[in-house]
Amino acid sequence: MRQLERMQLISSIAYELQQTMNTTSINIFLSGFGIECAKVSIVASKRVYVEKLLVSTPANVVQLIAIELGIVQTSPAVTDDLEKYLRDQGYRAAEDDFERARAFIERDPEQAIGSASAILESICKGILERMDKPLPKDMALRSLVRSTYKIMNLSPEDHADSDIKQILGGITNAATGIGVLRTKYSSFHGRTDSQKQYRLTARHARLAVGCAAVLGCFLIETYSERFRESHINTSA
Repeated sequence: MRQLERMQLISSIAYELQQTMNTTSINIFLSGFGIECAKVSIVASKRVYVEKLLVSTPANVVQLIAIELGIVQTSPAVTDDLEKYLRDQGYRAAEDDFERARAFIERDPEQAIGSASAILESICKGILERMDKPLPKDMALRSLVRSTYKIMNLSPEDHADSDIKQILGGITNAATGIGVLRTKYSSFHGRTDSQKQYRLTARHARLAVGCAAVLGCFLIETYSERFRESHINTSA
């Protein structure tokens, strides 16, 4: 994404949030994408506040926020690709999670978001198992993604190229955001009264499932291109 396009998208996001949310809701919403917000409930200009928060945010995370708000539309191609990968390459647990997530987007968004998190958890576990690597002690989604990244040399800190580092870091943040939505704002782990006020809807579920599909495809494609053949030969 070009810098001008990115800034225009940030401006559109800021305008949308200014029109539809108060400052507290904006903070809750953006924190779901791993963005650190100020501990304030009133600001002079919500639009300017959002623009300042997003100006240093990776472009792919900005795009995910825009998708969530309906400013940018997603394509079903990625979800179709993931469905094929899971079926053809034997990720049975993740395939079940994916079917469940898509089935519940409209009728039970919280269940769909929980299943979106489970998709990535199952894919990460499947890749680590295929590479004969132990699972991390911390089985939270963020930890599983980081462990899988490290094994496949995808950790942002391991790359000198700033653009690659930014993209990989943004993908990690997206995975973290799915985990945050599941943990803090769905009923999977219980909620405080303030968390319960923020109701998850089909648009949140669609975003979570879409993000899971993008990251899931990326992880499986990376494993297939770099490691699958060597592990097949080793086990033969």
